[in-house]
Amino acid sequence: MGWFGLVLMTIWAGHPGGAAPTGSPQSKAPLAPGRRYTTIERLAPARLAAVAEARRQWSSRRQPVSLRQGLTDHRAILHAHAEDSAHTGGNRPELLAAARRTGVSVVLLTDHVRPPRDFISDSWRGLRDGVLFVPGAETEGFLAYPTRSILSHYQPRSWSSREAFIELVRAEGGAIFLSHVEEKGDWPTDQLDGLEIYNNHTDMLDERAFLFWLRSALTDPARVQELAGLLRDYPLEVFGALQDYLPALITKWDRDLLSHPLTGIAANDCHHNQVYDLVAVADDALELRIIGDPPRRVTTAQSPKIAPFLVNRSPGDLIARLDLDPYESSLQFVTTHLLLPALTEPAVREALAKGRAYVAHDWLCDPTGFAFVAEAPRLKRVALMGDRVPLLPGLTLRLEAPVEATVRLYRNGMLLAEEKARTAAWPVTQPGVYRAELWLTIDGEERPWIYANPIRIQAAPSPSAGQGGIE
Repeated sequence: MGWFGLVLMTIWAGHPGGAAPTGSPQSKAPLAPGRRYTTIERLAPARLAAVAEARRQWSSRRQPVSLRQGLTDHRAILHAHAEDSAHTGGNRPELLAAARRTGVSVVLLTDHVRPPRDFISDSWRGLRDGVLFVPGAETEGFLAYPTRSILSHYQPRSWSSREAFIELVRAEGGAIFLSHVEEKGDWPTDQLDGLEIYNNHTDMLDERAFLFWLRSALTDPARVQELAGLLRDYPLEVFGALQDYLPALITKWDRDLLSHPLTGIAANDCHHNQVYDLVAVADDALELRIIGDPPRRVTTAQSPKIAPFLVNRSPGDLIARLDLDPYESSLQFVTTHLLLPALTEPAVREALAKGRAYVAHDWLCDPTGFAFVAEAPRLKRVALMGDRVPLLPGLTLRLEAPVEATVRLYRNGMLLAEEKARTAAWPVTQPGVYRAELWLTIDGEERPWIYANPIRIQAAPSPSAGQGGIE
């Protein structure tokens, strides 16, 4: 089962018979950075309408970005599941259709490893209707994208250590990223291409109060009807109600960046499996059915409020369906934007390896064209995200976005500058790892919008840099 259903069912299991709770947990977790409202408060119709209006306003203010990077900005999805396990509800054609509707042009699949099925040769690879698919797996704590099949190494397991597995994946140009970083703060990353700096699963871990609220709503006819209406009218706003900034992941990224390059990526962790069906099974009982989990039976004796659900219903009748995570919502919520010379698998692998990428919550406002670069008179070209640049005279960091945002510049993980701007420039006088974040005001809250991968400024020019080159 998916992460959302797993937590929800854990809460259900704590109450005999699945009876509805009478309230939320007494303790209230502190709000994440930028928040004014809890998730439950964000789901109030007035709040959702305000968020929708804010999104429309930001979209209307978009302007073309004039700062050129010489590459094309493509939306990419990493950590995507389709027909790869019993708890995955979506299939690859459905994922492709959603990608086409949402402007996603690259999907890096992450199948669960299920021998004898081969997650490389038995998956999709290459262009399909304009969308590039790259096969891979969520395995051993990583997102693994080898260039060729490694299935024979699983039965029996051929690697002796975590480092040996990384070497196996990276052979012949394979890519590997640390996944579910919240569980792996002490895992080394020096042999990896990058790590997840945002993950939907991680963002859900502190939502126990919301899950109690949802569980109660599923046995209340009025609340079910309200939720169905909200999902119809505000699908992205409902999906985005859980959005947080994740300091633990960012802190590890900043810390590890001090010693080695590490590309920050987004993890959608999409399955299209959070589809909640309420089905009549008797005159006095219904079942809650979630993909990948045994149905949960609730009777009118346990929860009298469900009685209206069962009026004029026969066993097997579908009472209601709440689809909380259609691929279309997940794919618009957060993406990894890749700067590519061409829409090919080698170009995708190179961009991910070099850090020519940024993470964005596209649902807030389309960030396409965002630029974060370094310029100096002696550089042969503009330096891009992921580049290493010598500390040359006149070196300047420049940033431009489609709309004005709160721009934060970090050096070695410490906040160096903050301003409201659409364009910004900062002279560089010290070496270090420089990255940027952009935040948007949405219904009185500050929400993270863009995370730029860093530009590394080195203390001394290399021999080639003396001729104006970039390492």
